[in-house]
Amino acid sequence: MFTLVETFEDLTFLNEELLQCPYIAVDTEFRRTTKNNMKLALMQINDSREIYLIDCLGIKDPKKICSFLTCPNTKKIFHSFREDAEAIYSWTQEEVLNIYDTQVANSLLGGSFSISYQDLVNEKLGLKIGKEETRTNWLRRPLSEAQLNYAASDVYYLIDLYRLQKEEFSETNKLEWLEEELNRIPTLASFLETPKERLFSIQKKEEKEILIEFNNIVNKISKIEEINPTLLFSKQKQKILINNILSMGLDEALKGITEWRAGLIKKPLSILINSYRVS
Repeated sequence: MFTLVETFEDLTFLNEELLQCPYIAVDTEFRRTTKNNMKLALMQINDSREIYLIDCLGIKDPKKICSFLTCPNTKKIFHSFREDAEAIYSWTQEEVLNIYDTQVANSLLGGSFSISYQDLVNEKLGLKIGKEETRTNWLRRPLSEAQLNYAASDVYYLIDLYRLQKEEFSETNKLEWLEEELNRIPTLASFLETPKERLFSIQKKEEKEILIEFNNIVNKISKIEEINPTLLFSKQKQKILINNILSMGLDEALKGITEWRAGLIKKPLSILINSYRVS
């Protein structure tokens, strides 16, 4: 069901193979040692023919032999990429390029914003995946057969989900939104920081009313466009954007978000803000 990759030489050979693939599925198993630190234990790869489990603890200086991760011609399919990105960077000191995230794609198709891989497989493919090893110690060696099988299952269906979602996107007008969203994933903490001083003065009561109305706008647009409202704008990011508008004006604030989001909200948000005479 899988091939275990444990040496520098084996990973060197695998790297050359993966560079020839148009897309691969990737997942990681890691352990967070502190709040801002994590250690990558295992990386799982599915190239649509075979599954590889890379034992990251035993391979030193991986940057030289993991160029498939930074290759722009090989798409890397993840589910909920954020922590995987952090874990991979802790090992290679490089950012992954050409990313596809099935969780983000699911949200743009109107599905749950934070759906797990197991639940998405169950929902879209009608299959159940066990969660028994979720809390296991991935740094302990040797890894058990149960751990290895669990790790392999985390990439087994990712390519199937990717192909299914691509079919679903082909029937929508959201392909450009998807590409823009995926291109922003590595730096998705891309909201501009709010300056300390505001350009516009507004009472707290009015600001609260604006936030309520903005949330209503987000929910209305999400319903019309059939996307998840949390993906469009979580309540936290709604507050950040309003703060930015009050600090730098609408046009400048919208430069900190993706074009597809700005295109959807600029007109109704402009009407809302102007009704309070703060821009």
